[in-house]
Amino acid sequence: MKFQALASSSHGNAYIVDDGATRILIECGVSFKRLQQLSGFQLADLSACFISHEHKDHARSYRELLKSGVEVYTSAGTAAALECEQITAIEEREAVVIGTLEVMPFRVFHDAAEPFGFLMRSHEDGDKLVFATDTVNLRYQFPGVTILAVECNYAASIIDRCDRMPEKVRQRIKNSHMEVSRLCRWLSGLDLSDCREIRLLHLSDACSSEVDFVRMVQRCVPAGVKVSVCPKVSEA
Repeated sequence: MKFQALASSSHGNAYIVDDGATRILIECGVSFKRLQQLSGFQLADLSACFISHEHKDHARSYRELLKSGVEVYTSAGTAAALECEQITAIEEREAVVIGTLEVMPFRVFHDAAEPFGFLMRSHEDGDKLVFATDTVNLRYQFPGVTILAVECNYAASIIDRCDRMPEKVRQRIKNSHMEVSRLCRWLSGLDLSDCREIRLLHLSDACSSEVDFVRMVQRCVPAGVKVSVCPKVSEA
């Protein structure tokens, strides 16, 4: 299984999961034209799109995807917030099979109607991917995971020094996004014996440090696990 980040920031998010037999889009938070460009004009190859929640930087082009024939899946709460009856509503911890990929949605913790993360298992190669963005914490263990794509939004030491940031914004970030030390504590409690890759998502423009975040995460996971930051916009 391959995980490709097309865009990963508060300006827009889009990711592709491909196990060689099935290709799925997670998030569509950029314009449809930009999504076409970033995907190499291969949207016709998509089997589905899964959206974590209704905020524009994650769901911007869902209507165009539907019009182009791509089925869009999300929680009932997110579908209602988007006011779209054409979206296919899925239930927490009830798996959906799309081709060779089995997708299990799980609840995350964000200021949205009914936000989901996704556990994806490939029947083609046996890989397991966990995708979780825009969440203040995670409560599951995910045994046997091979790829982790998780939010690592800000550092407490940096955000507390952002004097120009309004206090309301600061508190919203702290109450709805993953802080790097909290992520490290969660990772330290996991069995990562099968994990080969951790991708850090959705880093804050003002309150993060790519180099420091990678170093911190690398220290709390097994030596063989590759840790990297997803680019804000894909170079492809």
